[in-house]
Amino acid sequence: FEGTSKRTLSEWLKVQGIPGIYGVDTRAVTKLIRQHGAILGKVVVQGSTPAEGMEFEDPNAQNLSAQVSRRAKEIFEPQRGDDSGKPPVHILAVDCGIKNNIIRYLVNELGVKLTVVPWDYDFRADEFDGLFLSNGPGDPTKCEVTIEHVRSVMRRPNSIPIFGIC
Repeated sequence: FEGTSKRTLSEWLKVQGIPGIYGVDTRAVTKLIRQHGAILGKVVVQGSTPAEGMEFEDPNAQNLSAQVSRRAKEIFEPQRGDDSGKPPVHILAVDCGIKNNIIRYLVNELGVKLTVVPWDYDFRADEFDGLFLSNGPGDPTKCEVTIEHVRSVMRRPNSIPIFGIC
């Protein structure tokens, strides 16, 4: 493959608008992340603004779930029934950054009726058979409203199943 190339990798990356870096020990970076978890970092190009002069934007200071969550309640119905005549199991999913494939799987593969609500939606008075908490970006402690709603459901004497994914 390399013998048929008309450009170097560096040239191709430049044409595609993709930044490239070299001289970085990725194993050391991986070890650092494993030891300390997600950390803020900067990639500084030689000859540009010194790292000390650049501001950090800490994404964990924001409620990222609020930025990516849907804005309105959506209901997804399975296309096929199970021939029992019973209505499908109804799951309420709290969207803290839910991926569309999770929605597709629950509805199309498992055949559940799925109501997906925004991260801050008050679902405490809604009727559903199970509560699904989606994963999402950022610090989950920023979703205080969601946490309080889940606590309220957990305190019910006949609590429903609560599950999630990460």
